[in-house]
Parts: sequence; structure tokens; C-alpha cells
Amino acid sequence: MAVGRAYLDEVIRDYKANGRLDLTKCAMAKMWLPEMEARIIDQCVQLHGGAGYMDEYLVSRLYTAARLHRIFAGTSEIMRMIVGRTI
Repeated sequence: MAVGRAYLDEVIRDYKANGRLDLTKCAMAKMWLPEMEARIIDQCVQLHGGAGYMDEYLVSRLYTAARLHRIFAGTSEIMRMIVGRTI
């Protein structure tokens, strides 16, 4: 989690310094951060058991939001293709 925060901070610092975004760095952040969020939330749902799937609980709503974060602004597969082109 701290690694993701540090990387996102670096992307933001670069943007503030240069006034433009580095497409590859943004794609890496967009690929890695939602995937990490999904892994963490999945563990939380497992911890709560069946209650983790009921909308009355916060963890269920977070799980739904985490799924959406992986889709917004491009899926991880698209981000992998963007990063792969630069290697």
C-alpha cells in the first residue's frame, strides 16, 4: 500500500514539475493501484464471510466500488498494452 502511495506521489510531483503527464507512468499507476485495491478488499470480504456480500455492510459497497475502479479509464489489460509498447 505504501509503495502505491509513494509511486502515485511521484507521478503527481512529475506532473506539477513538468505540467504534463507521462503516459507510461500513469498507465503503470492505473494498472497497479486498482489491482492492489481489489486484492485488499477481496481479503476484507473473505474476513467478513457471507456478510461481506450484503449491501448493508460497508465492505460490500467497497467491493463493488473496487470492481468499478478496475474498469474506469481503461482496464488493466489496456494499461498493460500501453506499458508494453514502451518496453
